[in-house]
Amino acid sequence: MDNKEKEFERYWLENKKRLLNEDQEYRDAIATYGMTSGADWLLFGIPVATGIVCVETLPFQSEILKWVVSVVITVVVFAVCVWVKSLSNPHRAIEDIEKDVKQRCYENYLKTGKKE
Repeated sequence: MDNKEKEFERYWLENKKRLLNEDQEYRDAIATYGMTSGADWLLFGIPVATGIVCVETLPFQSEILKWVVSVVITVVVFAVCVWVKSLSNPHRAIEDIEKDVKQRCYENYLKTGKKE
């Protein structure tokens, strides 16, 4: 890593949030992760309801076993709901957008010598 790369990496770490927030695609992608509709609330309410139903209906005699199995089922259902929500997101992955913004900033830095 040469001196320019180190200098840019330091600059990126210090200003990452501001630089990303200047990018419209990044702001749009972040906004889609919010709880904006009834369907979003439903997707995150389903795991809670599933956990409650599991605790009440699992056929185990041990309360601890019921709770452990219910927690595992709830976590799996939550993961599935998050996955379903991500499928409904029309934007690219945030990590990909971050890489592109960083690459654009770095190329601009190499061309102009300016960090902005």
